[in-house]
Amino acid sequence: MVNGNGIDEGFQDRLRQAESAEREMQRLEPLAAEAPQLRLQKAKVQKEEERQRAKEDSLSKARNAAQSAADKQNRVPELLGHAARAVIDLYTLIKEIDSSRRQAMEALSVADRVDYDIELEEGEEHERSLDRDTRGLAYALAARHGDTKIKQLLEELDPNFTMLRGCNLDEPLYRDVANFVVRHAVPSDAPPQALINTPAAAVVSEPVPPYPDHSPDGLPNGLGDSDEPSA
Repeated sequence: MVNGNGIDEGFQDRLRQAESAEREMQRLEPLAAEAPQLRLQKAKVQKEEERQRAKEDSLSKARNAAQSAADKQNRVPELLGHAARAVIDLYTLIKEIDSSRRQAMEALSVADRVDYDIELEEGEEHERSLDRDTRGLAYALAARHGDTKIKQLLEELDPNFTMLRGCNLDEPLYRDVANFVVRHAVPSDAPPQALINTPAAAVVSEPVPPYPDHSPDGLPNGLGDSDEPSA
């Protein structure tokens, strides 16, 4: 039906629908504009959750490995008392302790890398927000991470750890047997006396951007198997 202006009802209905759709689009446009930012936020949250899971898993492995080393080390005093007949058993046990400690350090390196990446990303974001150069940030943050930090974390898991903790080393014969076994069981470049008498001192490592070397090759050289001791 056509009104006096020559416009039929179908046209009016279509106009009303179009205007209704226009209003709906105007209402939804601000919400639609948020979609890219919301997707970024979702991706960031998922990434943080993945990092946290990786860190928690690595810390759990580190605790288990450190506890394994501590549990094995508790047997060392008894074995040392029978060293004349059980020097091979003692040698094997000390090798296992050293291996467990290295496993703990490898696991801790993952956690330390997570912390480093987070600090670097947050630092770069902060520096960019201030319109400052970020090129030196990786090197500066590396000084707080790497081998020295990992050894510090391991020390916190088992403070004052020594390879022969709890052993009677006052007797010269006990001390001689301990020196002999440890010297053969641990890497040749790790001073036996330091392992026997005191916790290993922290080694100051030179950081290399963008991240210090945490691989097993980054640890002291000479980690290969030592010659089997002779009874």
